[in-house]
Amino acid sequence: MGTGEPLIRFKHAAIGYGRKVVLSGVDLAVERDAFVGVLGPNGSGKTTLMRTLLGLIPCLKGQLVLSGAGGRPPRLGYVPQKERLDPIFPLSAYDVASMGAYRRFDLMRRLRREDDRPLVERALAACGASALAARAYGDLSGGQKQRVLIARALASEPQLLVLDEPLAGIDVSTQKALIELLRKLKVERGLTVLMVSHRIHVERGLFTHVLLCDEGEATIGPTEEMLSGGRLRALFENEP
Repeated sequence: MGTGEPLIRFKHAAIGYGRKVVLSGVDLAVERDAFVGVLGPNGSGKTTLMRTLLGLIPCLKGQLVLSGAGGRPPRLGYVPQKERLDPIFPLSAYDVASMGAYRRFDLMRRLRREDDRPLVERALAACGASALAARAYGDLSGGQKQRVLIARALASEPQLLVLDEPLAGIDVSTQKALIELLRKLKVERGLTVLMVSHRIHVERGLFTHVLLCDEGEATIGPTEEMLSGGRLRALFENEP
């Protein structure tokens, strides 16, 4: 996948919950600047792999190594598939996007410094969501919410962006707009991106590599190489 120290490396890892192993023998690397589509049927371990990557659960065996700038772990930006925020709590789109900046500063204080607000405003602008800033997040459409959630992730100034099916439940025209947004952000910000997907026919043009979870194993390779066999096509031939 390239040269140099990978940004992400799983070394002979077993991944799962408690004593239940979901993926075993995981030995793979993700290089900097890759755009990786994380694919596989339901229940194949995609979510478990992402939770491990995000540090929410540990490897059961083996090791996960994250190598960012200066040898430190990379800053992570995360975009969930759906965000449930209490509708009676009056959060604006700006409020939601600003949550991404909290990890950069003291969680116990409000955003007050001169450089805090521009950081959030730049993130919203990068996602084409500046006009949404003052609107109630709960009143936004699905596509608008996803733009705000991507802005929230960008406000953390990540090196690694992880997205969990960001196009789920969104109409086709909005899907295309978000695909172009992700393509632009990848190039302009030099991000490494992992994106869980079920729509390979829609999103494959984004991916430099595919990470396939299936039958208790995880494998990775260049997109065209991974899509050249009948195995992966068969997994998605009936997808809408």
